[in-house]
Amino acid sequence: MTYRLIDTDPDPETVASVTYVMFTPTGEVVALGEARPVLPTCRVAAGESYLLDTSLHGLLAVAAFHIQRVHPFAVDNDHMYAWVEGDPYDGWRPHADVRHLIAPAEQLVERLRMQGEREAARIVEDATSSYCGQDAASYYADNVRLLEPAYLRGTSPQAGSGFGGDAAAWRERRGMIAEVIDRDGTFLDVGCANGLLMESVQVWAAERGHVVEPYGVDLAPGLVALALRRLPLWADRIEVGNAIDYLPADGRRFTFVHTLLECVPAHARAAMLEHARRSLVEPHGRLIVSHYGHGVSADDLTALGYRPTGEQRRPGASTAWIDQDQER
Repeated sequence: MTYRLIDTDPDPETVASVTYVMFTPTGEVVALGEARPVLPTCRVAAGESYLLDTSLHGLLAVAAFHIQRVHPFAVDNDHMYAWVEGDPYDGWRPHADVRHLIAPAEQLVERLRMQGEREAARIVEDATSSYCGQDAASYYADNVRLLEPAYLRGTSPQAGSGFGGDAAAWRERRGMIAEVIDRDGTFLDVGCANGLLMESVQVWAAERGHVVEPYGVDLAPGLVALALRRLPLWADRIEVGNAIDYLPADGRRFTFVHTLLECVPAHARAAMLEHARRSLVEPHGRLIVSHYGHGVSADDLTALGYRPTGEQRRPGASTAWIDQDQER
């Protein structure tokens, strides 16, 4: 065995297969099978990207798991090991019919050792060390490395915004964000990708009788460039920036700010929300919070130290919001 830890992505041409350690956003590990858990392995098909294709479609097909992030941490010749963060999947996309074991990492390690799977136990330990030890710079680099090329190769406006469905499904999942807009004003989308939510919210709000002027910011320069090509009339409204510390170049604040918890590491989410409230939302404005992987409830915001004003729910999606006048 020539298994070794790595801190950079291996050459895609050298990777023939991948074993995954799957984490939920709360840090628990997901394995296949309840009685005798195993780690999923996927072959990299000819012409596939192991980051964009195998990790997304392969894990759905083998493990019924939908990823938000992926990070290689070890190799053994042409076999790669990566941890992924996401959720067990039971949606409309084709996926495996499997049972999952969801447990703290140390419990899974102990189960694997009891099964005599010492190598698998070591892999879970190494993945957990890498996952828990990832710093903020690596987190943001992962997001750009995965999301930018995935969105840029999208063949529809929805795909260019990271959404797998058509226009009707887009409205079903994202339309609730516009329902939180209760007056005229400005709207900032933090993590705007190709700008589709910006323009959609403007249209959906108008249908409800509200005039909204949209703005956008995204961490990935390539996605900002795509948004600017799609929306040239808003060239002065879309910028590159990080949700944790973004400040508009002109110093403006916004009536409505929509942000995503997955823009920052879990430990930085409360700080991101506080930055948005203090520096981006105008007096009497509203901070709208989503998570495209598993939704955001009022309870999630309470756990982060806020008093949410309300929440909206749809099948498979939810969002919650905090009014600027609401006490923390």
